[in-house]
Amino acid sequence: MEDHREREEHHRASKEDERSFWTMVGLAAQNAFNDKAAQFFLIPLAAWLALQSADGGNGGDMKYILGGLIVAPFIFLSPIAGWLSDRFSKTLVMRAGMMLQLGVLVMISFSIYLKSLPLGIFGFFLLAVQSTLLSPAKKGLVKEMVGSERLGFASGVLEMASVLAICVGQIVSGFWFDSRLGETHDGWTAAYSPLVILTVFAVPAVLLSWTLKYYPSPSRRPFETKILWEHVGQLGELFGERRLKWSGMGVAFFWFLGGFINLAAVQLAELLTGGDEGFGSEMAWFLAAASGGIVLGGLLGSLACRRNIELGLVPIGSLVAVLGCVMMALSPLDSIWMKVWLVVTGAGGALFLVPLNAYVQDVCDPSKRGQILAGLNLLDCLAGAGAVAFQLFLSKVGVGMSGQFLCMAALTLVVTGFSTKLMPQHFVRFTLLSVFRIFYRQKVLHAERMPEEGGVLIVPNHVTYIDAFILTAASPRPIRFLMHDSYFEKDGILRHFVKLFDTVPISATKAKEAIQTAADAVAEGAVVCIFPEGQLTRSGAMNELKRGFEMIARKAKCPVMPVYMDGLWGSIFSFERGVLFKKVPYRIPYGVTVAWGKPIPCRMSSSISVRKSLHAMSSEALEMREILAHPGKLLDRKIDLLDGDRAIFEKMLDEVRGLPEEEQRALIANALQVAESPAFSKKGVIVVDSSSAAAAVFAIGLPIVHQVRVLLADEYTAVSHIEEWNLSFSVEAFVGGESLRHKVTQAHPPRAVFYHTGGELDHEAQVPCYPVGVVEGKVLSMSTEHPNAVTTTNQFQAGWKDGSVGRLLPGFAYQDGDYEHLIISGVAYGVDVKHALKATMDVEGFLFLV
Repeated sequence: MEDHREREEHHRASKEDERSFWTMVGLAAQNAFNDKAAQFFLIPLAAWLALQSADGGNGGDMKYILGGLIVAPFIFLSPIAGWLSDRFSKTLVMRAGMMLQLGVLVMISFSIYLKSLPLGIFGFFLLAVQSTLLSPAKKGLVKEMVGSERLGFASGVLEMASVLAICVGQIVSGFWFDSRLGETHDGWTAAYSPLVILTVFAVPAVLLSWTLKYYPSPSRRPFETKILWEHVGQLGELFGERRLKWSGMGVAFFWFLGGFINLAAVQLAELLTGGDEGFGSEMAWFLAAASGGIVLGGLLGSLACRRNIELGLVPIGSLVAVLGCVMMALSPLDSIWMKVWLVVTGAGGALFLVPLNAYVQDVCDPSKRGQILAGLNLLDCLAGAGAVAFQLFLSKVGVGMSGQFLCMAALTLVVTGFSTKLMPQHFVRFTLLSVFRIFYRQKVLHAERMPEEGGVLIVPNHVTYIDAFILTAASPRPIRFLMHDSYFEKDGILRHFVKLFDTVPISATKAKEAIQTAADAVAEGAVVCIFPEGQLTRSGAMNELKRGFEMIARKAKCPVMPVYMDGLWGSIFSFERGVLFKKVPYRIPYGVTVAWGKPIPCRMSSSISVRKSLHAMSSEALEMREILAHPGKLLDRKIDLLDGDRAIFEKMLDEVRGLPEEEQRALIANALQVAESPAFSKKGVIVVDSSSAAAAVFAIGLPIVHQVRVLLADEYTAVSHIEEWNLSFSVEAFVGGESLRHKVTQAHPPRAVFYHTGGELDHEAQVPCYPVGVVEGKVLSMSTEHPNAVTTTNQFQAGWKDGSVGRLLPGFAYQDGDYEHLIISGVAYGVDVKHALKATMDVEGFLFLV
């Protein structure tokens, strides 16, 4: 049986699997529609018959009678249903179920033709038997068809298709019966022809069931008499594991809430119409409102679970349902607001159901899935029976509709508190990530590279204090983060927060123990994250990667997975602008790309290989930025020059506009890379030497991507011009060669910095001079003053090094070439273009031109 589980976990849906899944969704919807449509033709028919009788009859209790008959088969036949689903191919069970439904619909139509209500009720009971036998096979097929990865989404689609079909069946039958009754004034005639039509349309469904792919049974258990009373055992299977027990009880509560709302909708219609003509339509409107909410909530829940099963939706959904019930209690029965709040209640219930339903299927043992799902069906039906008894009790003791809704709100509130207590991590995680996604728009590259199971050590770059949220939102699997143990000792919310998220504590003073603790967490099969830089970047570029992760990987014998987060420099949580938090965001939402690298085997992982991989992913992520999609449109915009020779500027601009699109994209991309450096503030004023290498990057690219304002210098620019510019524009930086530097030195600007494109360093000069690595018109690296900031670790970060032209900019990939050569590539060079550069690079990423 382990082999079957293994196959399911690694199953990738083929085209035949996908076709069969959507076929099954259609069959499940058709089955649910017929079941509920038939039932809700009987309710108004019974109400009409009661009005025709001399004593008024008891048609109002028909909804309770039918409710009991619908759940009875699930209570008594669930063991047989579970055994059939496990013993025989679920495909064969589906086919048999569709044929049984056709036969029962023929019987029900014949009973209405004979005007025999008891025979019709017996037929409805047989429909419930058919649904009982079909349910475990239908739900159990989902994982066999789509595997674990898409189970949350697929399960949500199947569940919501069935719920939608149930709701549509209820709604259509109410309007249809009323319409026919208005024409014929005879309840039997009003019900007969629609039921015949339902029967006819069941025939294509039988034929369609034969197109389902055959899935073999995982069990060969023969029939035994004790199967007939295995209810306790099936519930024991469900309750035997804590995860299954509480999630199963949550699913059952949805059906308790749904059953209550259904009965309440019927009772509301009776109160407003007295059960006379119009009763079916009024009931249909109430059910339409609840159904619309369920569909809306189901859609939202399925979308939220498209990558992961989001259990954090559970308490959120129940809170929404509480709100809906309270507001229904406060609304007049005949107002539109009653229907609006029914929509809200239904949506909350569906948000509650979708993740729980998927979770139950995901954690089931495949060999026992039929039994467990049958036990879940039994639990659902006991909840449905409880809803019938609960609503009947409240009605009989004289509790009005407002009181009934308040009682339901109180019960749901208890469930909300209980679910929040049981899964606080999921609730907090989902809530925080939902808020996070409002402000950060994510693009994820190569998430499929994440191994589906087993321990993985992920090593990302470190730009902001919210990197953990970025990674959590982008990861296909939950992540455990390493955190300094001092956070576990602090009082207040932070201590509870780090414990809540299963963070791994490590100590800087006990390095060996810290490495062992982290290795143990990975060896347990978790995805563990360590930030190898050990600190946030304050220069926009990666710092030295500490080698502790190498030892963790070797001890845990796990792969190392580099992850690069692009676009975060400039976030209020980064050190861009030299401060943390105390700045206004440039835009909302903020675009972020998370690029997952290929897992590196533990024996091949090193700070060198990881750094190369991170740079490669930074290059790929940069290429995906939306601003690079249409560079020509950016260059066609008006680009202002503050001062300088405008003829030279216009000539430079015309040359850039005349370049092929790929070269224009390369220029804009290179400007984006330069903007990742703290050298130039957004909307700051800089002086650019028009004759210097890469002048177009600084004078044209930076104004486009970073809104810097440019003063263009040339060979005829006098020292007096520079002095005037300093007084008029508060110049913060100069970019150029030795000629411009000589003039700047004479002008004595008070606060400016000089960025030398010739590679000379003089950080102690009156105007500090930092080298810029420019090769063949491309800006490869930037030096800056040492960035200072008070952080948790307060570690030194270098902005420059003697003999270096600065750190290699993010967005460039590199490989080792021949002796003293690096092979540089990136979108700034053009797609698939590589440049052999005679240079070396140290462990901190500083580039040294040879």
